[in-house]
Amino acid sequence: MSSIQPDLNYRHLLLDFRADIFRRLTMVMVTFCIVAAYTLIFMQPLPHQLVFFLYAFSGFVLLIRNFAQRSPNLARYIFVLSMYLGLATSMILLPVTWLPFLVFPIVFISELLVSYASIILAAVFFGFTALLGHIAHTNYPIQPLALFLCLMITITNRGIQVINTLLLWYSSMYQQANDLLEDARTRRADVVQMLKSLETAYQTQHRLQTQLIYARQQAEELRSLKERFASNISHELRTPLNIILGFTEIMHLTPEVYGNITFPPKLQRDIYQIHRNSRHLLEMIDDVLDLSYIEISQFSLSFEPTDLKQFLDDTVEMVSHLFQDTSVEFVVNVADPLPHIEIDRTRIRQVIINLLNNAHRFTPSGSVTFSVVRREKDVLFEIADTGLGIPEDKMHLIFEEFYQVDYSLSRAHGGAGLGLAITKRFVEAHHGQLHVTSEEGKGSVFTFTLPMPNNQRRDRLDFPLSPTLKTEKQESLWLVVDADPHVITLIARHSQGHRLIQIENDSLIHAAILQHSPQGIIINQPADRALPSHFSNISIPIIMCSLPSTTQMVRHLGVDACLAKPVRPNQITDQFQRYPQLATVLVVDDDIGVVQLVQRSIETQYPHIRVLRAYSGQQALEMMRLTRPDLVLLDLVMPDISGFEVIADMRNDPELDCISIILLTATKYIYSDEETRAGMQVHQNGGLRPMDVLKLIDTVITTMEMSGSR
Repeated sequence: MSSIQPDLNYRHLLLDFRADIFRRLTMVMVTFCIVAAYTLIFMQPLPHQLVFFLYAFSGFVLLIRNFAQRSPNLARYIFVLSMYLGLATSMILLPVTWLPFLVFPIVFISELLVSYASIILAAVFFGFTALLGHIAHTNYPIQPLALFLCLMITITNRGIQVINTLLLWYSSMYQQANDLLEDARTRRADVVQMLKSLETAYQTQHRLQTQLIYARQQAEELRSLKERFASNISHELRTPLNIILGFTEIMHLTPEVYGNITFPPKLQRDIYQIHRNSRHLLEMIDDVLDLSYIEISQFSLSFEPTDLKQFLDDTVEMVSHLFQDTSVEFVVNVADPLPHIEIDRTRIRQVIINLLNNAHRFTPSGSVTFSVVRREKDVLFEIADTGLGIPEDKMHLIFEEFYQVDYSLSRAHGGAGLGLAITKRFVEAHHGQLHVTSEEGKGSVFTFTLPMPNNQRRDRLDFPLSPTLKTEKQESLWLVVDADPHVITLIARHSQGHRLIQIENDSLIHAAILQHSPQGIIINQPADRALPSHFSNISIPIIMCSLPSTTQMVRHLGVDACLAKPVRPNQITDQFQRYPQLATVLVVDDDIGVVQLVQRSIETQYPHIRVLRAYSGQQALEMMRLTRPDLVLLDLVMPDISGFEVIADMRNDPELDCISIILLTATKYIYSDEETRAGMQVHQNGGLRPMDVLKLIDTVITTMEMSGSR
């Protein structure tokens, strides 16, 4: 097909070329005949017949030109033949010796217009010329005519071959140009389609960017709501729990404040159980609050060397009350001896309590067996029950967040479905494994393992929760300059492998350096404060950070101290030592239980101090104006007038400005202040080495990228 297509194109191109030449030559021939006829008019004698013939021939050529529209090939042959006949007729009418030489342009024209007849017509014309010369006795130069005619035919033939070659090349180039044009059109269509696709993609990207901006704004709003929720839930959860802790601690440690009575031993044990379980619940609430700001995959663990036997005895004692006065037998099989291992006690205690609590809730009757055995590489914990069991098709779902086996509204088992999910995370964080086997109607067996000390991995592997465990010899010692104990606790939880010593103020730093020889100092102070001048000659590294703390809040509000609930008697004793002439104390809190707890703690330690009570900010201001106290214990979060507003009103009143203030709050302000953002600076006397700077840059970049992705 590819070899036929160029031949067809060449033939069409050759025909078009001959048609164009034919139209031009016919006009040239008509013009030549008319001019020649007009020129012959001036000859003497006038060749009337030749003039008439030339005019007639020009008209005939015009007829042939019109006939070419119907039959172009036949018209060309007639035109070539008529030129030879016209020249022959002219030779008869005008017998001059030069006239036969006009055959040369006719030969060239015939080669252009026809393919095969030009040589034959030239030979016939030469024969006619020789015959006419012999008959009419006209002395035509036959030999020169023959020579030039052969030469003309040869040159014309070669020229026509060149023209045909050019036409063939032009045809090929024309075909290639057409192919390229078609390809260009196709590609142009593809480009247009691609441009449309790009425009669509750009519009989609623009919409996605708009949606991402909107989603980010929503995420920021949700983060803000989460912070406010954590702040509020901290206050709402911790306040009643603090009251329970405070009263049970007073009843357990100082029962004499209730008069000359003796608590029965059973009541004392029950009070102790309430106090210890409330303390454990408070620790878990603190973890939940931490989880609201830190993804669980980044949650830190506080590993401590633990006597596993004593730890399990305490934990079993905490949960044994669940099985009292029930039809479920609680069996404990703890092997002896058990090794000392490094665990986060709060997390593992929560794992055991969660599993035992689940076994109790889903076992109407029968037994729950808690077994612990030491193996070669790990310690195996097993909780087996004879309860309802888990359907086989639900087994793969029980470790998912918020999943519950029974979703019906009439279900008899409480819970939010987070226990097993959190339990699995905590076990895996200790490089252990949690498994379950169950048969519906016969019970379930939950087992988890904790590695032995020699098998506890020191690396992070693929689980970001695992901390880097170090022995005591490997721990580095750092000084933390801040009076708020929550700051050093927070730094310790997120900086594994370091021993931290708290220094209440920077004036004690030089003595602390001489005493402890630390590897560095962490100073927690506002970001706008410069490094104190007396730190400039210290050679060890200094990290300045601006974590929000009660110390900064105390400085900002201009109060004396801040006590986090639950307020214990020893805390009151420590704070009241700075007021030797203390006679009247005003306790301000919107929760009556908190006020009573603080009052009871003060009266236990200082029975001579008069305690006034106020349950709102407005009532507190009115009482202070009536009876000015020596000290105000002020809650910050109150419904009508907050503690911040009470402090502002006191500072604006000259009569109240001199009253000392100690803050009471159950909220962790390290998270609740939405406007506060922490910063950090690193100082080293003499500068840092370039490699140390590069390591710091890598750590900062990683932290910033993780912070930006949340």
